[in-house]
Amino acid sequence: MKNTLTIVGLGPGDERYLTLGAIEVLKRGDIVITRTMEHGAIPYLKEQGIVFESLDKFYNIKKDFDQVYESMVEYVIERLEQGNVVLALPGDPMVGERLSRELLREVDRRQLCIEIVPGIGRSNWVLSKVKISAMDGLKIIAAPALVHYYIDTRLPTVITDIWSPIVAAETKLKLLRFYPPDLEVYLIDDSVDYISIGLYELDRQDVYDHTTCLYIPSLSMYEVDSYDFKYLEEIVALLRSKDGCPWDREQTHQSLKKCLIEETYEVLDAIDKKDVDKLIEELGDVLFQVVFHAQIGKEHGQFDIYDVMSGVCKKMIHRHPHIFGDAVVDGQEEVIKNWENIKKEEKGLTTYTQVLQDIPSNLPALMRAYKVQKKAALVGFDWDKVDDTFKKLEEEICELKEVYLTDDIDRITDELGDVLFATVNVARFLKIEPELALTSTIEKFINRFKYIEDNADISIEDMSLEEMDKLWNSAKELFPKG
Repeated sequence: MKNTLTIVGLGPGDERYLTLGAIEVLKRGDIVITRTMEHGAIPYLKEQGIVFESLDKFYNIKKDFDQVYESMVEYVIERLEQGNVVLALPGDPMVGERLSRELLREVDRRQLCIEIVPGIGRSNWVLSKVKISAMDGLKIIAAPALVHYYIDTRLPTVITDIWSPIVAAETKLKLLRFYPPDLEVYLIDDSVDYISIGLYELDRQDVYDHTTCLYIPSLSMYEVDSYDFKYLEEIVALLRSKDGCPWDREQTHQSLKKCLIEETYEVLDAIDKKDVDKLIEELGDVLFQVVFHAQIGKEHGQFDIYDVMSGVCKKMIHRHPHIFGDAVVDGQEEVIKNWENIKKEEKGLTTYTQVLQDIPSNLPALMRAYKVQKKAALVGFDWDKVDDTFKKLEEEICELKEVYLTDDIDRITDELGDVLFATVNVARFLKIEPELALTSTIEKFINRFKYIEDNADISIEDMSLEEMDKLWNSAKELFPKG
């Protein structure tokens, strides 16, 4: 017969918060372990003749909390092999307690037999202290586990385990990313009902121990200092509502195409200018477009932003089997090959012609040509070396020269297209994106032209080509790059 691990909640403070069920289980336990002796109920339980061993030692001998809890789990399971174990944890073991979570994860893998005796949770204790009802929901987070994506300013929040000034300081810095520094919050421990402080004062108090908790009220979108993704959803939905903006209400997927293209190019411009603040702004504009399209899809019952996010997450997991699965790859080229094969399978593409046709036709022509050539090269339809691409470019230029004096505009157009396509081949072998190269040259041209106009003694319309060319050569020295 397997031994049983019974996890018992000790409540948030002294013996007043112990349940009769917890006392009964602790008294009859063969092996009784407490995560920490730093708990207000321990002296009372000792008086009842209960003998404890503690896991406090693991906090001192391990470098980080992951190692601490891994060692605690292993130790508890070792003791379980020797007999029935009662594990006493602060608060309610099922709320904000990492050790019980880690042990429950081992239930199936190790075929453990676990029973839970609930206790009064620290969140209940905090709410009773500040006399606030959690009818509209409550977020409960242990301070050491606090990360930015756990924070939700829409919900009242209880943060537990603020046991030292260092933990308080780390917690404050994380919270200030989203909350205003002068926000009134409540700090609670077992010695007082609560004290009201500004959030910025969280790490400036006199006493911190294992019972110290923080209560943070919920905020509206007009009160927060930083916004998360959910707020963006709400803002877009409001703009599209009957009480929202007339322009936003009338937009469609089709009407927004131009906006998305423009915003994307503004991101590229910010990258080229190495302007981080501008990049943040422009990426936000692109994100707004994504959420806008998702809101339109939601209103038509087609899809919402969670379908979009779920789709891209599934795609990334499926297309990276060497990260999320068992596949083994040797270098970047094999990753790309696997990606293309998986992509073909996902889209039901059975021929390489379909692969080429799958490249969007409304991409900028240079970019589309580059992608078409790359796809064709995957099956060996490619030049052997860059010298071959130069020869092909020269050949196409000669053919263009042969027809440019004719009146056959169709042939001239066709040969000019061949020259551009051959130029893209050269760029591809040189590992240069032709779209970006041409964009840089356009900027270079504008800068040089501006120099001519700024430095001309007469109106540029009255200048001769020779006069402009002289200034152009000076500009080339000043602006060798775009």
